[in-house]
Amino acid sequence: MEINRITAAVTLVLAMVVLSSIGINIVIILYYAIIVVPIVYLLILTKRYVDAKESQSKISTDLTTKIVLLKESMGRIEKKVEKIESILEKVSE
Repeated sequence: MEINRITAAVTLVLAMVVLSSIGINIVIILYYAIIVVPIVYLLILTKRYVDAKESQSKISTDLTTKIVLLKESMGRIEKKVEKIESILEKVSE
């Protein structure tokens, strides 16, 4: 992570030097950067939040589905146990 920040800082400084050398006003570019960078950062954070909520929703849906399937399975097992009990009652008579 630290290398990325250093690389970004060096790139920014080099870009400023190159732009100054060809006569482009850096102040205007920095002004727009100050406005655009936070907006882009907020968009990235919003996307991460939405992705996390979507993932959480999928997990919740998967768990709900598994619970329903387990309840159905338990119902089938209970019916089989009841049949076995009735057979055992008949055999004991």
